[in-house]
Amino acid sequence: MQTHTQKNYFRTNRVLLLITTFLLIFFLGAGCKALMTTVLLITGQDESPAKHKFLKGKTVAIVCLAQQMTDSRYDDVPRDLARVVGVDLENHVKKIEIIPHSKVNRWLDRHERKIEDYTDFGKEMEADMVLAIEIYSFETSSMNSPGSYQGRSSVSFTVYDINGDRPTIMESVPSRIYPPNMRLTSNDLPEAQFRNEYIAKIAMDIGRYFYSYNPQDDVAMDARVGLNHL
Repeated sequence: MQTHTQKNYFRTNRVLLLITTFLLIFFLGAGCKALMTTVLLITGQDESPAKHKFLKGKTVAIVCLAQQMTDSRYDDVPRDLARVVGVDLENHVKKIEIIPHSKVNRWLDRHERKIEDYTDFGKEMEADMVLAIEIYSFETSSMNSPGSYQGRSSVSFTVYDINGDRPTIMESVPSRIYPPNMRLTSNDLPEAQFRNEYIAKIAMDIGRYFYSYNPQDDVAMDARVGLNHL
């Protein structure tokens, strides 16, 4: 059995280890996300929990609109993002049922891609909940380097409980620049492929509000992207 002195010794060493790790990462310029990941690993908390867990066992209609976007190059992005978010949630949330996107898109086409009342929309979709995504901006061309790719976007989402059991949930998704510290060109991959990769990253950012994940997955993103396109 550990004595009180031994417990204090181990507790002190643990604190010193955390402080040393913080200083090392700070001076190496690894960034806040790497720091957070390291601390989680040291303390044994390698999983970031879901912020919202109420989609389990629910039938969910996912819709994505981009009413403020005017660039016709990205007309298909809302449909693609809604579809990929659905796949991501199906892969990570137990017993969730996603309303077929073909059904959602037929409804949107009949209503000029506008939704006046999400409760009525959800009832027509026969859904328990509606996950409504709004894209305010989306770009894959690098602003500072013509001919290269670097994704930027501004996205939020709202969850409507059609049965009225839960309050409406609204979240602004943190802006993701992808890749964060490098750019890709047409020599690395076609623009359409890069766009699909970027959409998948945004979908993952949305999905992670509803399931736990390992923060290590985001560490050294540039390195992984570079290796993928060597």
